[in-house]
Amino acid sequence: MRKIYFSLLLISLFSGLLVAWQWRSHQATAALEKQDPALIDIIHSLEQEDASLENTIATLRGQIEALQKARSKGEDRLAAIQQEIDALKLAAGLTPVTGPGIVVTLDDNSAGAQAAKNSSPATYKPEDYIIHDKNILYLVNELRSAGAEAIAVNGQRIVTNSDIRCVGTVILVNSTRLAPPYEIQAIGNPDALEAAVQKSVDFNFLKSRDFPVKVTRYPALSLPAYKGGFSQEHVRLVNTEGEQP
Repeated sequence: MRKIYFSLLLISLFSGLLVAWQWRSHQATAALEKQDPALIDIIHSLEQEDASLENTIATLRGQIEALQKARSKGEDRLAAIQQEIDALKLAAGLTPVTGPGIVVTLDDNSAGAQAAKNSSPATYKPEDYIIHDKNILYLVNELRSAGAEAIAVNGQRIVTNSDIRCVGTVILVNSTRLAPPYEIQAIGNPDALEAAVQKSVDFNFLKSRDFPVKVTRYPALSLPAYKGGFSQEHVRLVNTEGEQP
């Protein structure tokens, strides 16, 4: 922008000079009627200066036009870069998304646990009646394989470095403690996603053990953006030659 303003200033200055010299040329032309040879030389000189100024103004106008076109191309490039950034943020799970999909609900088998505890307290194992991290992890992987475009567990967006693990009897997702029931939300083709869950080993195992699990289809699901950070422990800068500095 500064270059454009500077060029406009130069055009204004040269235009003023051109008007002044044209006025002088007019005065010289009037004097020419007196047949003064010296004034004739002055007129020729002023005419040459006028032509030079006109060429300079034309050059500056061309430079302004070129700068305007370059700026327009730059704005288009910036728009293209912003679109690329938005696409990368979407792929990385950094933006909220909405779309059709399913919700897989997993809950502890509290009724079965109570019945087992009452009937066989000596052999009762509480861990046999609760949802484990692997149950959620395996189903998340099944949904990914089935083409899920975005996944969240109890509002925690699943991204490339998300962790799903147990700490004692507590399940952590993205280092956030979750409590049952666990809802795995997945956006994608509802037919493909539901079919993948219904055929999965873990879902059928939980059903066979009377865990209260189910799959629900939704015409529109809203998933939040991932709010955590990304590990860069192994990231290194690469220079333009493709070598590490």
